[in-house]
Amino acid sequence: MDTLLAAPDPPVDHRRRWRYPSTGGRDRRLDLLRGYALAAMAINHFGLSQSFLHEASGRSEFLISAAEAFLFISGFTLGFISIGRTPDEATSRLSSRTWTVYLATIGISLAFGVIALTTSYELWGELEAGAFTGAWHWIGQVVTMQTAFNGADILIAYVLYLGAAVGALRLMMTGRSWIVVAAVGGLYALAQLAGDGAMRLGFASFRALIPNAPLFFGGLLLGYHRERVATWWTSVPFRRAIDIAALALAVALAWLHATGWSAWPELGRRIAGDELAEPLALREFAMPWVPLLVVGLYLRVLWMIVDELWVPLRRTLGWFLLPLGEASLFTFAMHLVAIPLVVNLAWWPGEEIGRVAATAWVMTYLAIIYRAVLLRRRTLDWLRAGVPWRELVRRRGPVVTVAALLIAVPIASASPVGAAEWGSFVDEDDELDERHDDELEDDLDEDLDDVVGGVIDAYVDGAITADEVIEMIPAEVGPADRSRVRVLLVDDPWAAETEIIRLLQRDDD
Repeated sequence: MDTLLAAPDPPVDHRRRWRYPSTGGRDRRLDLLRGYALAAMAINHFGLSQSFLHEASGRSEFLISAAEAFLFISGFTLGFISIGRTPDEATSRLSSRTWTVYLATIGISLAFGVIALTTSYELWGELEAGAFTGAWHWIGQVVTMQTAFNGADILIAYVLYLGAAVGALRLMMTGRSWIVVAAVGGLYALAQLAGDGAMRLGFASFRALIPNAPLFFGGLLLGYHRERVATWWTSVPFRRAIDIAALALAVALAWLHATGWSAWPELGRRIAGDELAEPLALREFAMPWVPLLVVGLYLRVLWMIVDELWVPLRRTLGWFLLPLGEASLFTFAMHLVAIPLVVNLAWWPGEEIGRVAATAWVMTYLAIIYRAVLLRRRTLDWLRAGVPWRELVRRRGPVVTVAALLIAVPIASASPVGAAEWGSFVDEDDELDERHDDELEDDLDEDLDDVVGGVIDAYVDGAITADEVIEMIPAEVGPADRSRVRVLLVDDPWAAETEIIRLLQRDDD
């Protein structure tokens, strides 16, 4: 994900007008697309969906999501940069990258766990301490990626795909790509036949790993065999017409989706699932072959757009998107930092603001991420200045930081805020017994469960919208919790039901 700074753009071949110049070296189209995916992901996770910038991000409601584009591009880039390396070189490089991403994944959960245990700041979700027997239990679950906090679950799939890619690349480099194709294709087919949830692994990934594996490993295969694929594509007759037809199909599907699939509801159910307006849940948990093909179609269209319009895109958006794409792991981590940083400001207005004000807040949030990325660039230059102790800090700093966080979590759990957050592990069973003895409270909880359950059922059936569900949450509930519920409504409506009940009970307390 993170990479060394790219060299300046190669000179533009004016005979190709706006197209990307065909030169060797780093392909900056991948950086631009990865930067766009990260920016869209950051915008969607922030909330304030009424902003104008959400029109460009898709609001996680389109036929392809930023996460899907990012997975494919990451696999493609990994395969591309492995060309010409020996298996041992590729294994060493990929193992190092996997370790870095793993440290970032558990470091995010641990760091925000310390913040949750020592402050009253609003974060992305709750620690759900009732599910654990103590701080070390939670730490063990984080380290083994059985649980995650504050958005770190999004990285878990990437860590596991990178780990599996070590073996896949060795097979590809020894001329046995067919084994990778057969393994990924066979597992995907089995997942489709077994049905939703039948082949879920025990990791806290934000999406089902096996049904979504073709995105990453398809990109890995295409990236590694890029030259062979390009040679084959140039020999295809009418390839220009094929691309034009793909663009027309993408536009037609976007129009059908925007109009609620009223002209072709059966196709809409095949592509978007029964919840026509929010197709992401189907792709995250099942990814049937029809939505997978549609995602592939839009990936091709995005590549065509960047390739054909490289010069104007580079001049207008490159200053912002390229740095994000070049430092993708840091960009992702920084957007998780920037969300609570902004929503906990004393003058934060909340979700109920106009489109212009919402756009201004989203731009402020993106500016924080962008400036942090530029600061990271200067910091890395300073650390690479050839001074031995700086090099030691650069190489060992992440490990030392995570080790310090492993010690900090148990210490923080003993603080007054931490004790309240975790609910005092020693007395947890006694507290549960007291609640169970209170019949009146039980009756009230059952009524609340019925009410919220009915609302979620209506939402799943399409009778009400996500906004109408959010309206039942009290105004006192903060924007971070509201955003969390909105994301859960798309990802897992029944998890959203549990979260809404928890928020309502907390408000009553």
